[in-house]
Amino acid sequence: MKKNKIFILLFIIAASANIQAQTGINSPYSRYGLGKLYNANQNTISKSMGGLGIAIHNPTAFNPSNPASYGSLDSASFLFEVGVNASFTNLKTTTLSENGYDATLSYIFAGFPINRWWRSGIGIMPFSKIGYNVEVKVEVEDFSDVVHSFTGDGGLNRVFWGNGFNITKNFRAGVDITYLFGQTSRSSMIYYPDSVYIFGTKVEESIHVGDFIFDYGIQYDFNINDRTQATIGLIYANKINLNSKISYLSKTVSGGYNNEIEYVKDTIEYRPEEKGTITYPGKFGIGLAIRNGDNWLIGADFEYQKWDEFTTFGIKDSLSNSWRVAFGGKFTPKHTNISSLFKRITYRAGARYKQSYLKFYGKPINDFGISFGFGFPLKNSKTGIDLGMEIGRRGTMDNNLIQENFFNLSLGVSIQENWFQKRKYR
Repeated sequence: MKKNKIFILLFIIAASANIQAQTGINSPYSRYGLGKLYNANQNTISKSMGGLGIAIHNPTAFNPSNPASYGSLDSASFLFEVGVNASFTNLKTTTLSENGYDATLSYIFAGFPINRWWRSGIGIMPFSKIGYNVEVKVEVEDFSDVVHSFTGDGGLNRVFWGNGFNITKNFRAGVDITYLFGQTSRSSMIYYPDSVYIFGTKVEESIHVGDFIFDYGIQYDFNINDRTQATIGLIYANKINLNSKISYLSKTVSGGYNNEIEYVKDTIEYRPEEKGTITYPGKFGIGLAIRNGDNWLIGADFEYQKWDEFTTFGIKDSLSNSWRVAFGGKFTPKHTNISSLFKRITYRAGARYKQSYLKFYGKPINDFGISFGFGFPLKNSKTGIDLGMEIGRRGTMDNNLIQENFFNLSLGVSIQENWFQKRKYR
């Protein structure tokens, strides 16, 4: 059985490393703010239930949605989880349509006990990603057409150390200490394709981020009856200024478009390695979950983040405050080793709606999805395989904007082993 676990684990890591090296996203909306935000605090289990997680805790699963949940991890086990995610997107306007694909290693977690009241864990996850290539052509009468080109790539990742504390039997508190790091690159160019005598202008900007952020959480359980328990969860993160560096280059060029070689004619402005800060906004969330033993669970989450506080080196990005709601649940017919596979499978489903931090022509860029998934336990083992799927839409085609229809597929593997086990001799 251990050989099977190792094989599964190595296969997932190797496959995720391969697809991450070969793919990227192409979302024009990733041009703004920190880019396309991943579901930074969600694993495959949470995604399968619409992003539900603030009030969920499980002794056999790592839940990054609320650090207080770590306190409920099994006191005698070591838990390891790895997940990958693939997204298939169709971008549409009133006149154009384009398909895109993105795949990435979505998380690696390890959870373990410190003592009877303290559980800890470490993990790494992508935080945001930028990937776009957009051209806007403006026809000018009796003059050359003017083409505006915008490209960007890069992103941020998070490495965190999580701690959950059992204050009382029913009350837990926790904190994630996260190091946020990465680099983003953006460039914009104006050129005149109908004239070789008019030089274009190109601006290149690269930002490097490296600093700590903190997420806090609490959970409280109360019994409804002998088998049914409700949990209320709260999460909070304070506003913080991230130490960053920016490199800026503005230049006059010829060529550099339609696969032509770029020739630099003159440097307009150059600022290398200029230190500053990015203001990352505070957020809070609340969740409620009701569960009946290992048989079923239902719940709801609400989260709010003040993106109007976001600035990049003192410059606002005209972002709006965002919020999301999630509803979901799970059902396991019969959780015993002697049951049939279909009775031991955990069935999950959920839905979410998010108003993002983007707004154009007075219209917010909303994001909603419907998800479902399955948890497959390996017989006579604490190892599980989780599969999640989500269908949804982001944006709108009104006012010549872009609508993104997406299908997300996520796969997670969790391995649980005894942390301390006394050997017996007979």
